[in-house]
Amino acid sequence: MLTYLINVTGDLLAAALVIGVSLAYTDRVYGDRGTIAVRVGLLLGVLAAGVRAYITNTRRLVGGWKVGAYGYGVTLALFVLWAAAALLSLLKPLRPGGGKKAGSVFAAIVPAATGLLLAAYLFGTLPNVLVYPFKFDTGGNGLLSTDYLFRLAGYLMGLILCLVSGICAYRLVSVAESKQLRMLSGAAFGLVNVLFAVFHFARLMSVLTARKIVDSVALFKFAAASNNGAYWYTIAAFALLTALALILFVRGLTVKEPYATKAEHRKQKAVWRSGRRWGVCLAVCFVLGVLSATWFVKLNTVVIREAPVEEPQIVKSGAGADEELRVPLELVRDGHLHRFGYTTPEGKATRFIVVLKQENTNNFGVGLDACEICGEAGYYENNEGQVVCKKCNVVMNRTTIGMKGGCNPIIIDYDINESFITVPVEEMVKNQSRFN
Repeated sequence: MLTYLINVTGDLLAAALVIGVSLAYTDRVYGDRGTIAVRVGLLLGVLAAGVRAYITNTRRLVGGWKVGAYGYGVTLALFVLWAAAALLSLLKPLRPGGGKKAGSVFAAIVPAATGLLLAAYLFGTLPNVLVYPFKFDTGGNGLLSTDYLFRLAGYLMGLILCLVSGICAYRLVSVAESKQLRMLSGAAFGLVNVLFAVFHFARLMSVLTARKIVDSVALFKFAAASNNGAYWYTIAAFALLTALALILFVRGLTVKEPYATKAEHRKQKAVWRSGRRWGVCLAVCFVLGVLSATWFVKLNTVVIREAPVEEPQIVKSGAGADEELRVPLELVRDGHLHRFGYTTPEGKATRFIVVLKQENTNNFGVGLDACEICGEAGYYENNEGQVVCKKCNVVMNRTTIGMKGGCNPIIIDYDINESFITVPVEEMVKNQSRFN
C-alpha cells in the first residue's frame, strides 16, 4: 500500500500544487478568458499524458527516453514564453509606445501560455500515475485479493492527498486575490512555476548528460542531486504556500476593513475564516507530504534477507555428464524457502527454488528463481515466512507456486519420491538464458 502512496505523491503532488495556484490566479486575474484557457490546457495535458502512457508503457512504440526528453524541452520553451508574457504585461509602462493596447496583448497571452504550460506539466508527471493500476500484480490472486485492495487503497490515498493539496492551494490564492493581496498571490503564481521549471530542466539534463548529448560534469551533478532530492521541490512549494497561509491568518486577525452593513462585515469575516481553514488543511497536507517522502519511505523499505544458494546433489549419466539434480526432502521440510544453484556446462549460473506448501505432506512448490514478469530478480522469505518477489514485492500464494501465471516462479519439470526432489539438468540448460 505504501509503495503506491509514495509513488503517486512523488509523481503528482508538486504538480497538483502548481495547478491549484495557477488555476486560482488565472481565474481571478484574467476572468473567463483565463478560466477557459487553463482548463482547456488541463484537458489537453490529461489526453497527452494518456497517449504517452499508452505508447511508452503498453505498446512501447517509441523510445520512452526520447518522448520524455522532448516533453521536458517543450515544457521549458513554454515556460520561457509564459515568463516573458507575464513580465511584459507587468512592465508595459516602461516600453516606448506600450500603453494599454500593448499591455492587453501580453495579458491575453499569459492565460493561454499558462494553459499550455500546465498541459506540459501533466504530460511529464501524469503518465506513470495512469499506468500504476495496471501494475498491481498479485501473483495470480485476482482483483478481489487483499494484495490488490491494499495496492489500490495506497494508490487512491495518494490521488486524494494530491487532489486536496491542489484544492487548498487554489482556495488560498483565491482568498489572497479577493482581499486585494495581489503581490502575494502573484508571487506564489510565479515562484511555484519557477520551481517546477527548474525541476523539469534537471530532468532534461539527467537524460541528455547520461547519453552524452550534453557533456557537462556540472550539469550532470546538478541533475543527479535534483533527481535524488526531488521531494525538496514539493516541500519548497508547500513552504511557499504555508507562508501565504500564515500571512492570511495574521492579516485576518489584525486588519480592520471598512464595511457598510453588518452583512458585509460577516462576509468579510467569512472570507478570512475560510483562508484560515484552508491554511490548516494545507498544513495537514504538508505534513502528510513530508511523511510520504521520508518516514513512509523508511517504513516501506524492505531489508531483504536472501536464503543462501545451496548446492543440490548432482547425479551423472553413464557417460559422465551431469544428468539430474537431487534435493533431499528432509532438507526442505522446514517450511522455509530454499534456493539451489547449478552451473550449466556452458558456464551459466542458474537457480531454482523449493518450498513446502503444506505441512506433513510431500506437497512442494518447485520452480526457477525467476519469473516471466520480473526476470531473474528472484524471491526471498520475509519475517512472516511469506515468499516475496524481490523486484515488485508481490507476495506469492504458496498454493500457486509451481503453476504458471502472474509473478509465480517459472515452472520446470521435476519428479518427487519419498526421499528426493529430482530436477533434470536439461531443464536448467533449457532456461539458462533467463539468467544473466
